Amino acid sequence: MNVTLINYTANATELLLLTKNTRLTLGKVLMQEIASWSQDRVYDELAYMAKTIPSSWEFVSYTFLIEGVSRAFTHQFVRTRTGSYAQQSMRVVNMADFRYVLTERNLANPDAMARIDRCLAEIKACYQDLLAMGQPEEDARGVLPTNIATNIIAKFDLRALSGLVQSRTGGRTQDEYQRVAGAMADAVLAVHPWAADFLFPQGRNVFDELEAFAKTKFPNLSERGALLKIIDRLRKGVV
Repeated sequence: MNVTLINYTANATELLLLTKNTRLTLGKVLMQEIASWSQDRVYDELAYMAKTIPSSWEFVSYTFLIEGVSRAFTHQFVRTRTGSYAQQSMRVVNMADFRYVLTERNLANPDAMARIDRCLAEIKACYQDLLAMGQPEEDARGVLPTNIATNIIAKFDLRALSGLVQSRTGGRTQDEYQRVAGAMADAVLAVHPWAADFLFPQGRNVFDELEAFAKTKFPNLSERGALLKIIDRLRKGVV
């Protein structure tokens, strides 16, 4: 899996501050005033904005190239309908040499790995046989596995990204989705460190110990689900 931030709003702070303060005044006068603010004042204002009405956040956007993830992940990912997506096609692309995304639990179990290898060999053979029979890629793709590797480009405004990161970096989310969401957050913070207040309003790692306890105490996800729901609410500041 690899996440690359390929485009973002370069003048994000100016846009956020301008749109937030339009209720007071508008136009070049406001833009010039904001340009004269000190860095401390800018950061104080951004920190305040992270705790207020998020409509202004929608003027700032980030576009990511996400490579080598499973279609199982992207099926969940695109349910965030406030994002925009462009995904690698399996309808017209020959997928005979597809890669399969293994989970950590797969890799930790030799018996599971052996069974998966046998299954994938049969799937690849079946796919190639279908093509040889004259079946088009759009029909042959039906036999391909859900965890086939794919690439996707996704664009989110800061408001949508904030909701996604807060919802998908916790223990209730599948490991692959957690890693992708964390990598997206890392890429944003590398260019906009101030965005931490928007993405992690309660702090990024503040609930790690609680989630580690829940995982140790209740190894089965369904059993620890109630506790993880409470932790998720705390992460989002919902009480």
